[in-house]
Amino acid sequence: MSTSKYIDDAREIFAANGDYSNLSDKDVYVPSIQVDRTNVYFISHANNEKKLVVFENGNTIGDFDAEETEVAGAGKTLVVAPLTKANNDAIAKRFQWVKPISRHGYKYTFGLGDRLGNASNAHLRLFKGRGIFPILGQQSIRELLLTDRTELDVVTSAAWAIFEEGYTTGWGADGDHVKEPYEVEYAVESGCTMITLDATKKIHNEIADLSDEELDAKFNALDDDYVKYFNDTYLDKTFDLGDGAEVHFTKKDVEQSVLIFFDAVLYGEFIYHRFIEPNNLDFEISMDETIVPTTPANHYFFANELHEKGITPETLAPKFYGEFQKAIDYIGDLDRFEREYKIHQAISKHFGYRVSIHSGSDKLSVYPIVHKLDDGTGWHVKTAGTNWLEAMRVIAKHDPELMKEMYSYAYNHLQDVKPFYVFTADKDNSPKPETINDSNVMSLLSDDNPRQIIHTMYGNLLTYQESFRYVFRDRFFKVLTDHQDQYDDYLNRHISEHIDLLQGKAASRDEVRAKYEPK
Repeated sequence: MSTSKYIDDAREIFAANGDYSNLSDKDVYVPSIQVDRTNVYFISHANNEKKLVVFENGNTIGDFDAEETEVAGAGKTLVVAPLTKANNDAIAKRFQWVKPISRHGYKYTFGLGDRLGNASNAHLRLFKGRGIFPILGQQSIRELLLTDRTELDVVTSAAWAIFEEGYTTGWGADGDHVKEPYEVEYAVESGCTMITLDATKKIHNEIADLSDEELDAKFNALDDDYVKYFNDTYLDKTFDLGDGAEVHFTKKDVEQSVLIFFDAVLYGEFIYHRFIEPNNLDFEISMDETIVPTTPANHYFFANELHEKGITPETLAPKFYGEFQKAIDYIGDLDRFEREYKIHQAISKHFGYRVSIHSGSDKLSVYPIVHKLDDGTGWHVKTAGTNWLEAMRVIAKHDPELMKEMYSYAYNHLQDVKPFYVFTADKDNSPKPETINDSNVMSLLSDDNPRQIIHTMYGNLLTYQESFRYVFRDRFFKVLTDHQDQYDDYLNRHISEHIDLLQGKAASRDEVRAKYEPK
């Protein structure tokens, strides 16, 4: 499209005085339109390619890194620009809501890790008016490595979605599951407003396997001042949390809590003072990627020790009873989960933060419980990888041959990702690739076992090469680009299942799934 046509578009937009229902150029993406005095900004979708169009005073237009420029007269210049980091910085100078902000003060927040960089627009349309603060830029270092992306790319693509959808009510960016100081620093430098510290390397799960005698000996081998402090503070004490919730510490509770978690408390303190406090960031501590569940006593100990050091995280993620495996529903006793979640929530309320739920994707059976127990304290739920599965649903629908190829590769190379994830799927409980045909290919995404295989293999599938060429990646993104509307529809339906249950708009998994069943 010529720059002259864009000048006509900008003038038409300015003259429309906010009513854009009859714009002559249908490639102008209406939600993106911003008018500031006599300056006009929007995203064009011409030729199936997104570009930023700026119609602005000539003395400021130099902020943008332009592909095309035309002087329009009356002191105005038109620029057509790519959706780069530099141009996002320029647009954010004009519209501050494009930048990620703190989630502090928001009771309900939801993480939407977009591994592919093309799901945020659909999510933002869904979240408008929901009263939930979205965390869009959310990727772990592991996920970045497996997809060949960078933290800066993740934050920038989310920021462009914010501008494109005209989402002015605030969003956050999460440096997710960072473990090392250099990873935290990388996330901070990339513009993340939230840090999720994965404390796994400082959580000593091996302590849980010690006999009572071994545990006691190891605890009493600590410095005398530590032994005295921990016993005086916790041993045989019961802490009243209100509303019938309490936490009691036996001798074993004290010794296990100290030996498993105190090192992580000290590490959290170090990260807080080194990065969180100086940069005014939101702080989440993740205890979930461990072997043993976080007992109420463990949780109270962790929170109280942070409190004693003057640290209140925004959220904390315990490892709940039961299994929160990737891409499938909760496995475990829901009654016990409810009893323990009530205490975890009471602990978080007592210390002034919120519970965070990992891995939140597809845990539909627990969300009615979370809604029922919510007393206004709020929650944070973290989802990510199942956006990828909704993309694979598009592939299964529109290119079943590609889907069969990708499943066959994933099935035969599953051992490559066993070190990264905890999951139950394997070759013995999943359909053999040769049994998959056009009529049953979609079932791969509804059966838990092949669903987990496809989910956990996302990085390998996207980066696998032969003869220096990607085997699946280019075809995958071509199908996804050609059917973005279908992908958006699947994404909205998928995340709606989660937040409808969390907000009490449906009472059960079956009810919410029936609600969003394609007509």
